[in-house]
Amino acid sequence: MPLRILLNICLLRASPQDLPASRLGMLAALAAYAAAGVLGVLDVLTFENAVLAAAVDTLLLAAVTHLVLPWRQLENRVTQTLTALAGCGALLSLLAWATSGLTREWLPPAWVWAPFLVWYTLVFGHVWRHALSITLAAGVAASLLYLILSMGVTGLFMNPVPATN
Repeated sequence: MPLRILLNICLLRASPQDLPASRLGMLAALAAYAAAGVLGVLDVLTFENAVLAAAVDTLLLAAVTHLVLPWRQLENRVTQTLTALAGCGALLSLLAWATSGLTREWLPPAWVWAPFLVWYTLVFGHVWRHALSITLAAGVAASLLYLILSMGVTGLFMNPVPATN
Protein backbone atom coordinates (compact mmCIF):
# COMPACT_ATOMS: atom_id res chain seq x y z
CA MET A 1 0.00 0.00 0.00
CA PRO A 2 1.64 3.29 -1.13
CA LEU A 3 0.34 5.38 1.79
CA ARG A 4 1.96 3.02 4.28
CA ILE A 5 5.20 3.15 2.29
CA LEU A 6 5.07 6.98 2.24
CA LEU A 7 4.56 6.99 6.01
CA ASN A 8 7.54 4.67 6.40
CA ILE A 9 9.64 6.92 4.16
CA CYS A 10 8.68 9.85 6.43
CA LEU A 11 9.94 7.76 9.35
CA LEU A 12 13.12 6.90 7.35
CA ARG A 13 12.19 3.20 7.43
CA ALA A 14 11.58 2.82 3.68
CA SER A 15 13.01 4.30 0.51
CA PRO A 16 11.60 5.55 -2.80
CA GLN A 17 12.41 2.28 -4.53
CA ASP A 18 9.86 0.59 -2.23
CA LEU A 19 7.08 2.52 -4.02
CA PRO A 20 5.48 1.15 -7.19
CA ALA A 21 6.74 2.86 -10.35
CA SER A 22 3.30 4.20 -11.26
CA ARG A 23 2.70 7.36 -13.29
CA LEU A 24 -0.82 7.54 -11.86
CA GLY A 25 0.57 7.31 -8.33
CA MET A 26 3.11 10.02 -9.16
CA LEU A 27 0.37 12.33 -10.50
CA ALA A 28 -1.78 11.67 -7.41
CA ALA A 29 1.19 12.49 -5.15
CA LEU A 30 1.86 15.70 -7.10
CA ALA A 31 -1.81 16.72 -6.81
CA ALA A 32 -1.74 16.02 -3.06
CA TYR A 33 1.50 18.02 -2.75
CA ALA A 34 -0.07 21.00 -4.53
CA ALA A 35 -3.27 20.79 -2.46
CA ALA A 36 -1.31 20.58 0.79
CA GLY A 37 0.77 23.52 -0.37
CA VAL A 38 -2.37 25.60 -0.81
CA LEU A 39 -3.72 24.65 2.63
CA GLY A 40 -0.38 25.37 4.27
CA VAL A 41 -0.29 29.02 3.24
CA LEU A 42 -3.96 30.04 3.23
CA ASP A 43 -3.57 31.81 6.56
CA VAL A 44 -0.95 34.18 5.11
CA LEU A 45 -1.88 34.42 1.43
CA THR A 46 -5.05 34.96 -0.56
CA PHE A 47 -6.50 31.85 -2.18
CA GLU A 48 -5.26 32.92 -5.62
CA ASN A 49 -1.72 33.55 -4.36
CA ALA A 50 -1.76 30.29 -2.39
CA VAL A 51 -2.71 28.39 -5.56
CA LEU A 52 0.01 30.19 -7.52
CA ALA A 53 2.65 29.47 -4.86
CA ALA A 54 1.66 25.80 -4.66
CA ALA A 55 1.61 25.42 -8.45
CA VAL A 56 5.05 27.00 -8.81
CA ASP A 57 6.49 24.85 -6.02
CA THR A 58 4.98 21.68 -7.47
CA LEU A 59 6.28 22.44 -10.96
CA LEU A 60 9.69 23.25 -9.52
CA LEU A 61 9.80 19.94 -7.63
CA ALA A 62 8.96 18.07 -10.84
CA ALA A 63 11.45 20.09 -12.90
CA VAL A 64 14.33 19.63 -10.46
CA THR A 65 13.69 15.90 -10.21
CA HIS A 66 13.44 15.58 -14.01
CA LEU A 67 16.72 17.48 -14.42
CA VAL A 68 18.86 16.06 -11.61
CA LEU A 69 18.21 12.35 -12.06
CA PRO A 70 18.86 12.24 -15.83
CA TRP A 71 21.94 14.44 -15.29
CA ARG A 72 23.25 11.63 -13.02
CA GLN A 73 22.02 9.06 -15.61
CA LEU A 74 19.37 7.78 -13.22
CA GLU A 75 16.27 8.64 -15.25
CA ASN A 76 14.75 5.26 -14.40
CA ARG A 77 14.28 6.55 -10.82
CA VAL A 78 12.26 9.67 -11.68
CA THR A 79 8.76 8.27 -11.11
CA GLN A 80 9.44 6.70 -7.72
CA THR A 81 11.57 9.62 -6.53
CA LEU A 82 9.00 12.22 -7.51
CA THR A 83 6.23 10.13 -5.95
CA ALA A 84 8.22 9.89 -2.71
CA LEU A 85 9.12 13.60 -2.61
CA ALA A 86 5.61 14.81 -3.43
CA GLY A 87 3.80 12.22 -1.32
CA CYS A 88 5.98 12.74 1.75
CA GLY A 89 5.90 16.50 1.26
CA ALA A 90 2.10 16.39 1.19
CA LEU A 91 1.86 14.19 4.30
CA LEU A 92 4.26 16.36 6.30
CA SER A 93 2.60 19.60 5.17
CA LEU A 94 -0.84 18.31 6.12
CA LEU A 95 0.44 17.09 9.48
CA ALA A 96 2.12 20.46 10.16
CA TRP A 97 -1.02 22.34 9.09
CA ALA A 98 -3.24 20.22 11.35
CA THR A 99 -0.85 20.49 14.28
CA SER A 100 -0.60 24.24 13.85
CA GLY A 101 -4.38 24.52 13.82
CA LEU A 102 -4.81 22.37 16.91
CA THR A 103 -2.14 24.22 18.90
CA ARG A 104 -2.90 27.75 17.67
CA GLU A 105 -4.27 28.82 21.07
CA TRP A 106 -1.07 28.15 23.02
CA LEU A 107 1.81 27.87 20.51
CA PRO A 108 2.91 30.36 17.87
CA PRO A 109 2.71 28.83 14.36
CA ALA A 110 6.47 29.25 13.85
CA TRP A 111 7.14 26.99 16.83
CA VAL A 112 5.01 24.30 15.25
CA TRP A 113 6.29 24.72 11.68
CA ALA A 114 10.01 24.81 12.58
CA PRO A 115 10.31 21.15 13.69
CA PHE A 116 8.29 20.09 10.64
CA LEU A 117 10.67 22.03 8.39
CA VAL A 118 13.59 20.11 9.90
CA TRP A 119 11.72 16.82 9.47
CA TYR A 120 10.78 17.76 5.89
CA THR A 121 14.44 18.53 5.10
CA LEU A 122 15.59 15.24 6.61
CA VAL A 123 12.95 13.22 4.73
CA PHE A 124 13.76 14.90 1.41
CA GLY A 125 17.45 14.27 2.15
CA HIS A 126 16.66 10.61 2.79
CA VAL A 127 14.81 10.37 -0.53
CA TRP A 128 17.60 12.16 -2.46
CA ARG A 129 20.17 9.89 -0.80
CA HIS A 130 18.47 6.82 -2.22
CA ALA A 131 17.58 8.39 -5.56
CA LEU A 132 21.11 9.66 -6.24
CA SER A 133 23.06 6.93 -4.39
CA ILE A 134 24.78 9.48 -2.16
CA THR A 135 25.34 9.83 1.59
CA LEU A 136 22.61 11.08 3.89
CA ALA A 137 24.63 14.24 4.57
CA ALA A 138 24.83 14.96 0.82
CA GLY A 139 21.12 14.18 0.49
CA VAL A 140 20.26 16.64 3.28
CA ALA A 141 22.50 19.23 1.60
CA ALA A 142 20.62 18.65 -1.67
CA SER A 143 17.35 18.96 0.24
CA LEU A 144 18.45 22.27 1.76
CA LEU A 145 19.49 23.56 -1.66
CA TYR A 146 16.09 22.62 -3.05
CA LEU A 147 14.33 24.29 -0.11
CA ILE A 148 16.28 27.52 -0.64
CA LEU A 149 15.59 27.40 -4.38
CA SER A 150 11.91 26.72 -3.80
CA MET A 151 11.49 29.57 -1.34
CA GLY A 152 13.41 31.91 -3.62
CA VAL A 153 11.46 31.06 -6.75
CA THR A 154 8.09 31.01 -5.00
CA GLY A 155 8.98 34.28 -3.28
CA LEU A 156 9.61 35.91 -6.66
CA PHE A 157 6.10 35.08 -7.75
CA MET A 158 4.54 36.15 -4.46
CA ASN A 159 6.51 39.34 -3.85
CA PRO A 160 7.45 40.85 -7.20
CA VAL A 161 10.01 43.64 -7.10
CA PRO A 162 8.43 46.94 -8.20
CA ALA A 163 9.66 48.27 -11.53
CA THR A 164 11.91 51.30 -11.36
CA ASN A 165 11.67 54.15 -13.83
